[in-house]
Amino acid sequence: MTEHYDEELSSLLSGELTGEETRAVVAHLRECGPCTSALISVAVAHGALRAARRAMTPPVASAPAVAPTPELAPLVLPPRHRGRWVGALAAALVLVGGTLGGLAVTKHTPTSPPLAAVASLHHLDAPVSAVGDVTVHATAQELEMLVSTRGLPSAPANHFYEVWLLAPQTNKMLPLGVLSATGTGTYSISATIMRQFSDVDISLQDNNGIAQHSNTSVLRGTVTAV
Repeated sequence: MTEHYDEELSSLLSGELTGEETRAVVAHLRECGPCTSALISVAVAHGALRAARRAMTPPVASAPAVAPTPELAPLVLPPRHRGRWVGALAAALVLVGGTLGGLAVTKHTPTSPPLAAVASLHHLDAPVSAVGDVTVHATAQELEMLVSTRGLPSAPANHFYEVWLLAPQTNKMLPLGVLSATGTGTYSISATIMRQFSDVDISLQDNNGIAQHSNTSVLRGTVTAV
């Protein structure tokens, strides 16, 4: 017959046990079925009492004259198992804390799409301090290109910077969109189209309504798959 701990569990809560005694009690709680049942019972009773107190507490916005909330009778445990029930309640709180901690760790957090390609942009018709980075991520439907530049001067009045795909062998070019005033931009491209180009080019364009490349490239770099 398995011997149950009674007073030892109460002493465990009050910190009166030695290290060796504490290890023995913890090992017992991990393997003892009756103590596990007591643990569940006392946790349910504790929750029921808290719910009853909340239900009997008057709302904050109630009339000024409110009858006092009746006191609930305390939960009385059998003398022999009182220590074991208190110990079970403590173990329940530990288990609840561990469960919540596990939920916090395993909570889903959004992740970036897988990286497909990168490029480093070097200066052409721009200050030597001007540089840029390109990252291409593969989403479920298409590719997403992120362009970020540093040290690029603000575009002159009535001008803007535009991002292009370039095939140097044929000089074929495809405009992706305007670079923002912060020197960054995000552009969506199909994988089929992306395979036809190897470079990213940033040009300085005159805002004259002409859609062709201005022949003034300020930054350029070759895209490399990862």
